[in-house]
Amino acid sequence: MSGHSFDLLFEKFKLVSEESLWILDENLPLNYPPLNTNIKVISNRFDVVESMCKLGFDASFSDFNFSALNNIDYQFIFYRISKEKSLTHYIINSAARLLAKDGQLILSGAKQEGIKGYLERATKLFNTVQIYKADKSHWAGIFTKANVKAVFLDDKKYAQIRPIVNSDSNFIYQTKPGVFGWNKIDQGSLLLIEQLKSLYDEKVPPHKILDIGCGYGYLSINCALIFNSFITACDNNAAAVDTCRANFNSHNINGEVVATNCTDGIDGHYDLIVCNPPFHNGFGVESDLTDRFLQGAKQRLAKGGIAVFVVNLHIPLERKAKSSFQQIETIANNQHFKVIVLTNH
Repeated sequence: MSGHSFDLLFEKFKLVSEESLWILDENLPLNYPPLNTNIKVISNRFDVVESMCKLGFDASFSDFNFSALNNIDYQFIFYRISKEKSLTHYIINSAARLLAKDGQLILSGAKQEGIKGYLERATKLFNTVQIYKADKSHWAGIFTKANVKAVFLDDKKYAQIRPIVNSDSNFIYQTKPGVFGWNKIDQGSLLLIEQLKSLYDEKVPPHKILDIGCGYGYLSINCALIFNSFITACDNNAAAVDTCRANFNSHNINGEVVATNCTDGIDGHYDLIVCNPPFHNGFGVESDLTDRFLQGAKQRLAKGGIAVFVVNLHIPLERKAKSSFQQIETIANNQHFKVIVLTNH
């Protein structure tokens, strides 16, 4: 259980007496430690920051932009490793710069997530290391800041926004690690875009469009090309928000990019809502996330508008949508993804 990896961090929270940093991503503890006002939180997830603020922590939202923290020398940095290797390397590298003299990085994770390799590689940046375990599967390391020049790990230039390698004939898309499907054009999103024009053959083009879970903005940018409409794009992930804004700016998209948890905080109603939800990215098929995306679409859909979802073939979105929408139609199926149109009349 991931909770054991957090427990290894939390048992060291009692050592904190000066300003320290807790780095959080999509991995969340099952239980939270007592509040320590010396521990600041930084997260790339909007909902995580909201939750931590409610618990009393001083929490900030960014794609782990540590530039504003360079003048702070932290006593401790606590970090449970991320799913993405380049991000984990980037944070280990950043910790080597941000720690005070003799400051310590506390790094934890599970054996099946590669924690052993991260612990070994992190020794290139730090003077001393102490390994401790919760059990045979969950390990942590205490790394003390080195006084010699560090050998930084390969983080694939995590912080750098760059063009996608396989852009299409319409646009060059800006992207980076940390965004879902960051180095490709998602085939589900491509299938959705292919269906949109025929959906509006006999309809008035949408005036306002909402892209829920926008990623780097593929759906939004292509909707702008098709309809020349105002686009609102939203995502919970800071890297997605940053790259989508970069794409909006580079292609002069008429719209806005909003950091939010699903559609919380978004006002107004939209004639067209598009969504390629991350149900196929390790999320449970029957999870609350399914209902949140559908409920968010229902709340923001204008009268006479349509919501268009694309999901993996095995996702029972049609059944889940019955409680929110009156009409549900699967309009495309390529044996991998299906496009589903949802309406209320």
